[in-house]
Amino acid sequence: MKKSPRLLFWLVLLMFILAACQTAAPSAEEVVPDGQDTAATPEATAAATVADPLIVLIDNDEGPITPPNFNTFIGYYLVGWVYDPLFARTPDLQVVPALATGYTVSDDGLTWTIQLRDDVKWHDGEPFTAEDVIFSYNFLVDAGRAATLNAIENIEATNEHEVVITLSSPNPFFLREGLAGSFIMPEHIWRDQEPISGELSQFQGQIGTGAYKLSEIVPGESYTFVANPDYFRGPPKVNTIIAKIVKDRTQQFNQLRTAAAHAVLSSVPPAQVEQLASDPAIKLAQGSDFFNYIFYLNGSRPPFDKLEVRQAVAKAIDTKMLVDTVLLGQGVELPLSWYHPEIPWAPNVPREFDPEEAKTLLDTAGLTDSDGDGIREFNGQPTAFEVLCDTNNPVEVRSTELIIGMLQDIGLGATQKCLDIDTEVTFIWPNFVAVAEPDYDMAIWGWSSGTQFQQGFVTGLLHSDFGGVGWANLTGLADPEMDALLEGLTSNPDQAAADDASRAIQERIAGTLPFIPLMSPGGNFAYRPEAYDGWVYMNGTGIVSSWSFLPENAAQ
Repeated sequence: MKKSPRLLFWLVLLMFILAACQTAAPSAEEVVPDGQDTAATPEATAAATVADPLIVLIDNDEGPITPPNFNTFIGYYLVGWVYDPLFARTPDLQVVPALATGYTVSDDGLTWTIQLRDDVKWHDGEPFTAEDVIFSYNFLVDAGRAATLNAIENIEATNEHEVVITLSSPNPFFLREGLAGSFIMPEHIWRDQEPISGELSQFQGQIGTGAYKLSEIVPGESYTFVANPDYFRGPPKVNTIIAKIVKDRTQQFNQLRTAAAHAVLSSVPPAQVEQLASDPAIKLAQGSDFFNYIFYLNGSRPPFDKLEVRQAVAKAIDTKMLVDTVLLGQGVELPLSWYHPEIPWAPNVPREFDPEEAKTLLDTAGLTDSDGDGIREFNGQPTAFEVLCDTNNPVEVRSTELIIGMLQDIGLGATQKCLDIDTEVTFIWPNFVAVAEPDYDMAIWGWSSGTQFQQGFVTGLLHSDFGGVGWANLTGLADPEMDALLEGLTSNPDQAAADDASRAIQERIAGTLPFIPLMSPGGNFAYRPEAYDGWVYMNGTGIVSSWSFLPENAAQ
């Protein structure tokens, strides 16, 4: 999911939530038993006084804030304020029971028996039951909103508080990416809705089991959340939260400085970190942020369908300069294999900045400068490619400026086209449904941190079943060999076998370059401690998760 709309992320898909501080993501067996406290940290202790309402700023309109429909990784976490999954990830990325109390798995990895809580009610007072789980998983899969649940072949209830899930094939990521990444919806509210991907944007739902009730939505302006005093993990520490939509980052920090807002839920751009850190009224919550920027070339559109051209662009981009200049050294270069270098399963295939080799590759691909004006021609015309970016993201704006200069150094003509993120999405990811022929030349794009710690996310990111299995494939590039590798990724319940398949996929990313990984910034999240000082930093993600508002023993 993109930083802004990138990430559909249930994503996310998505979504999300990376291992930071060199913390490895938990294996499918690492479910913390009831009674073990994993969330009680000094950072989780709230201030004596809490602003009511607490005003937090977000970058974009997130739509209705429902499990099948939100726009970005921030939207995904706002969904988590209102709805719960069966299992949840703690701030240090362990997996703990949520709406479930436990599970067992058959020896062949195909049958999952899951016990559910019997003391949970929806916000409207209706009881939560196994039928809600069955409805939700079927709905999300049918709507194309839960790639992590696609392995489910059958799901049925043995009683009101137990479900049995049968998978079509073993999936080593099913617990931490499927069960812990998919929220449960109330059947009695959603039963009349059609699960049609791209056509769910108007239904707001608003009823969940979560720590907060979504009490008001003002489209394009704000969301108001009111604490659920009967929440099964304990009453939240903040009574009312208003999430205001402010797209301009400068305006966000001006409102924070003047106390018109109390926190910003997106990481501070590197250029503003020092200034905000020097303000005595503002604190920065700092940690790893596996949010990642990559550079897309439209593989469905010549000449980017040629491997030599993609290789040339990769060799022309000086990612060290981008980190030093744009991120002010507050970040890392990503390897060509995409996953962050701190990820345990990342092979970290190195990149090489070599403009001269890039020129040779372009010559080989037939892009030459016949008239000597410094701009290569393609199909008899001077190259004049557009590079899309998010006009409200300073990192993207400055990075595309520098990249265009690097492309011009190897003779590729390019211009910057920065758009409002909602408009940009219509070209790259229309209706958040991947298409085989997207309408762009090149683009810089950001995916949220959670996409990095999910080994299975690459299936949606790369599979050539555009809009289906490849729900997040924005490359326009079909690669049958990659499809075969992806289909083998989740076919074995053994984690070691999955790691081997993951490495093979990453090596093919580095070899075929469906996209060009760029960099990952550090995480800096600004807030006013006099309004609320109980923010909890989730590894690789930041302060946006519901753990920031839950009681200290909530993970027990």
